[in-house]
Amino acid sequence: MNPLEKLYSFGDRLNKRLTKSMRIQGARVLSVGNITTGGTGKTPATIYFSKLLRAEFPNQAVLSRGYGGKLAHQTNLLSDGYRLHLTSDESGDEPYLMAVNLPGVKVAVGRNRLKNAQRLVKEFGTNFFLLDDGFQHYRIGRDADVVLIDATNPFGSGRLLPQGILREPVANLARAHAIVLTKTDLVSSSDLDDLKEKVLGLSGLSHIFTSRHAVKGLVQIPHDYTPQVMPKTVATDILKHETVWALSAIANSRAFEEMLRRAGAENVEQISFRDHHDFSDRDIEMVLTRVRPYDLVVTTEKDYVRLRKHMPRLAGLRQFYYLKIEFEIMDNEILLKEGLKARLLHSA
Repeated sequence: MNPLEKLYSFGDRLNKRLTKSMRIQGARVLSVGNITTGGTGKTPATIYFSKLLRAEFPNQAVLSRGYGGKLAHQTNLLSDGYRLHLTSDESGDEPYLMAVNLPGVKVAVGRNRLKNAQRLVKEFGTNFFLLDDGFQHYRIGRDADVVLIDATNPFGSGRLLPQGILREPVANLARAHAIVLTKTDLVSSSDLDDLKEKVLGLSGLSHIFTSRHAVKGLVQIPHDYTPQVMPKTVATDILKHETVWALSAIANSRAFEEMLRRAGAENVEQISFRDHHDFSDRDIEMVLTRVRPYDLVVTTEKDYVRLRKHMPRLAGLRQFYYLKIEFEIMDNEILLKEGLKARLLHSA
């Protein structure tokens, strides 16, 4: 560990030691997080766990910091479950995506997640919270920690920030109550077995779950993007025999390209930006110089959230879609659900 990594590690340990963990009175908390920077599929996973536990906890809310949003340092209600009260620029792209895909679920954004939770308990009687990106958030006590690991790039170089992608040492996986490997359909069975064995040893858990991002179709852009509207999807057959332009600003653009190929695309050209990139007018102009009006362009749903403000400029694209995906557990989903229910319903 070099000096910069040591400094980062010391800061994280100090933050954990100095932060007083507080329970949310009368509520249960499930944290969904990771130990690396981006790329694990945390947003679709949080949506999945919300739906998985909706029957047991119908009055639920998502607490997000609102990374990249203009109001991240304030406390704000993005969605009351039915109406959106903030723009995606204000909330950040990931919370906005969750709010649209979780009708009936409240979503709050802001750095002070404890204050947001207390407000939701007081105003709505909320009794179940999903802590988005919560593994390194020590302020709120939780009943269960789910940690996601990207099977296509589990730990990067194995080094801590800022030299690598690890937010904390891999030994800290021992804090997790459940670990889910994501994008496991994009790696070989031997690599997956090796990763499972390593994570079992690090975590001390008896089972490691596997998952994939299942392609559900393509959604034509633009469309009314609200919790009340269920978008219509078209089959991915249209990807065949055409050059597909993959437009994205996510942590793992290669995984997005591979998903397009698995969905039927034979020739994929990438136009990629860094994760959470805020598309500028200049970026849009660059895209339009490379892509012809009748070319087939596919982006991610998260990127569509950020591209919506540029739709007047992009209106000339005749074949513009985002790839609709859903998080799916590939093995022992009942075991995962029952294990989480046991902790959430019976923990002290």
